This record gives sequence, structure tokens and C-alpha cells, in this order.
Amino acid sequence: MPPIKKASGLTPTERHLAKLANDTFLDLWSWPNVFKKPGKELCDLLVVCGDDVLIFSDKHIAWSDAPFEIAWKRWYSRAIGESAEQIRKADLWLKQSPKAIFADGKCEQPIPLTLPPVGQRRVHGICVASGGEQAASSYFDDPDGTFMILPNLRRKDHVDFTLPDHRAFCIGDVDPDGPFVHVFNMATLDVVMQEFDTITDFTKYLNARADLIRLGKLSFSPSEAELVANYLLMVDPNGEHRFPTTSDVMGANADADAAIAFVQGEYAYLIRSPEYERRSTANRISYEWDKLIGLFSDGVLNDNQFRILDTDPTVEHAERALRIMAREDRVRRRVLSEAIIGAREALEAQKMGRLARIAVTHDRSTGDKVAYVFLILAGADEMAQEDYRRVRATMLQTYCLSVLHDDRDLQLCVGIALMAISDMGDSEDLVAYPQQDWTLEMVQDLRTDRENFEVLQKPLELKTRSIRAISFPADPAPKGMTRQQRRAMERQRAKQQRSARRSRRDAQR
Repeated sequence: MPPIKKASGLTPTERHLAKLANDTFLDLWSWPNVFKKPGKELCDLLVVCGDDVLIFSDKHIAWSDAPFEIAWKRWYSRAIGESAEQIRKADLWLKQSPKAIFADGKCEQPIPLTLPPVGQRRVHGICVASGGEQAASSYFDDPDGTFMILPNLRRKDHVDFTLPDHRAFCIGDVDPDGPFVHVFNMATLDVVMQEFDTITDFTKYLNARADLIRLGKLSFSPSEAELVANYLLMVDPNGEHRFPTTSDVMGANADADAAIAFVQGEYAYLIRSPEYERRSTANRISYEWDKLIGLFSDGVLNDNQFRILDTDPTVEHAERALRIMAREDRVRRRVLSEAIIGAREALEAQKMGRLARIAVTHDRSTGDKVAYVFLILAGADEMAQEDYRRVRATMLQTYCLSVLHDDRDLQLCVGIALMAISDMGDSEDLVAYPQQDWTLEMVQDLRTDRENFEVLQKPLELKTRSIRAISFPADPAPKGMTRQQRRAMERQRAKQQRSARRSRRDAQR
């Protein structure tokens, strides 16, 4: 496959959007300025990963000097109305012509991805509307200059000044009959993609946000940042984030199904909190996982994948493994990165020739049970590169097939092989094997390979690691504190935080 040249955005805002998308969704799944016909752009950015399809429409429209009501109507129509229409048309095109999506204006290079079937496809529309920030800032007498969220506004309600609850620069459901269209300006999109910087975290937030607005669960939010804060601060016992409801508010005297309203200041408070600092610190190691995905994706896009196990590399083979890796959320990436880095460091400390670790998780899209095998093999400096990589790839294959053989509930095993830290240079191998239809011959061949390489001589003799972590790590107990003292301290801190929030809310009434 020849190298694929991707667009990088035609305008400053499109280039910024493309960079945000590459940082969050990574190169293989993020496609700026895709086309449906020669010279006919489909959308400003298309992201496809698993069952999730994100359609971005970016409009930078200057605010006119007409009277305010006329200026708002014109700006909304061009910046938001036309974006919603573009997203609706793009969604229709993807349903009718899923293979006619091109990375170039001449339509000579199809994007190397297959869209999910329509029945299981989750479509997210994202409108990035900029150019009206200064007008919004003047209108609200607030330097923020971003949109308020007012869910009772639907369709043309956004430009109907006769409605009692209408306000300019307030956004609700702009296209109730199509895929939900999330409206951001570049500043709020920066916040959202900074806080939810994996495809899984981002789409889960979008799904929860769409339900919150479209299903009448929210009455008002002063900004997108307050939505983000309230979503981050609510964590279920299973570690999943969600938006709060009125039943979560202590002392609330309202029906459990009543819509909730958010107040200004929650996000500013959150990002200055010690909890947020611990989250940021814990996330740092997770970006090693992003780097690995980037390395393997670069090999796919630039056609420089290494041929291993006498198999020619293909986009399909690599994308299957990379898609699983990319769907890991930020918290799981912490644990996976720690496993890889820990394996490399342990090999050096123990002066071993090789070390392998297994981590078991579930695909965030399908729920299938998935295993990762991380293999670190020393000796790259002692043999020719091709010989070293052939041996390493064969070992990696043996580990992966052994894990699948010993645990038939696994649906897929992803194998990642790396060099030892002390070896010169860098090389990485990536493989993915689905569960096999095991025959007696296959089992015998695997047994022979396991004996030859001394791999997992006893079923799953390597201890598997179930991936468990939480978004906001707990505050480490000071030295000398008992568990009961720590819990008392946490209860007191939570009480103080609730009191501080009530004080802020009272001050803003």
C-alpha cells in the first residue's frame, strides 16, 4: 500500500481542529477535509473508530455590524444552521456510499478504514462555531464568550426573540430529527478534548451530554466547562462518570425526574483542587500508550511496517490491533503503560533475557474479553535485526496463541513486543489473533512451540492482571494514620467541600 497523505486543514481553525483530533483520536482514525466527489467536501473532519463515527463541521463566521437581533440570526444561520445541515447530509452519504470517502480532493485515495454497519453505528455530530466570541462576551458582560446551554431551545427557537425564554448565544437541540449535534466554539472544544482525550472518554461524554440535553434532564448550564466539571465529579461505584441528577443533590426538595441546573464556578474550583492534581499526575504515564499507538499507526500510514512471520503487513491486520488499543480509556492506559514500563525495568533489574506480562480487559465497544501480551526480549545487539525480529515475533505469536488456547473465553489477544532498554536502537512489533477454532494439529504445533521457546509450560503460569483503576486516585494516607482515621479525614474533607459548594451557589443566587 502506498503512503497516504492526509490533509491538515485548509483554514487556521481547521488546522487547530485537525491537531486536536490527532492528539485525541490519533492519526489512523482522524481524517481532516475528507471528500465524497472530486472537489466536493464531505465534512471538515471525520473520525472513525470501531462503532463510533464523529462528523465535524467547522465554521468561522465574522460577526456583522447589523442590529443585534439581525446579526445573531445571520451568524447562527451560517455558523450553526449550515453546520447542522452539513452533518445531516454527511450522515446520509455515509449510509448510502460508505466506500466513497476520500482523503484527497481528486478522490484518488480512499481512507483506509471500513465504516461500521449502519445498525450498530453510533454517529456524533460536532459543530465548531467561532467568530462570535467577542459579541457573546459583550452580550453577557462576561469575558468567557462561550455558549450557554438551554435545552428547551429547539430548531428555529434559537433565533426566535419572541419566545419568553429565548436568549442569544444559548444553545439547545439544533437538529432534533437528526444525529445529535454538539455545538462548541474552539475554546470549549479545547476544554472538552483536553479532559476527554481518548476516543472512548470523548464519545462517552458526548453520549451522556446528548441524553442530558435531548431527554430533558438539564434545565440550564452557564457554560460547557460546567457540564464537564459536573460530569467528572460524579463517579459511579464501577468507576464510570455520569452527570448528576436532582437526587444526587443533598437537601434537594424536588422530584427525582426534575431537570437539574448547574452553576458557574464548578470547573474553576475543580482544576485547582488536589483531586484534579492527583488525576493529572496519575495520567502522565498513560501517554506512553498513546506513543505506542502513534508509532504503529505511523507505520501503517507511511507503509513502513516490518514484515514479520512471512506475512505481508496490511492495514486490516494492523488496524484490528490498533483499534483495540485506541479504545482503551485514559484510566486503563495508565495501568497498561505501567505494565509495559514495569516489564522493561524488571528485565533490566533482574538481568533477564526476556520477560512477558499478560493483562486481561474487555473491549470498551463490544464488551468482548481481550488479553494483551507484553514481551520484552533482550539481545537485539547480538544478532542481525531481521533474525532478532523473526525470533521475537515467533515468541510473541507463541505467547498470544498460548493465552488464547488456555482461556477459551478470550475473543482476541493483542501482542506487543519491545526491545530491552539497554539494547541500542528501537523496534516494536504488533500482532492480533482472534480466538481460534482449535484442531488437534494446531494444538500439537502450539505445544511444540511452547516447549521450544519455554513459553507458558503450565497453563497461564504468568499471572494475569485484570485492569482496574479510578479516574481520581485516592489521597494517600499520611504516615501513621490508621484506616479509620483516614476514613474520618475523608468524610471531614467531603463535608468541607459540600459546604464550600453550597456557599458558592448561595453567593451566585
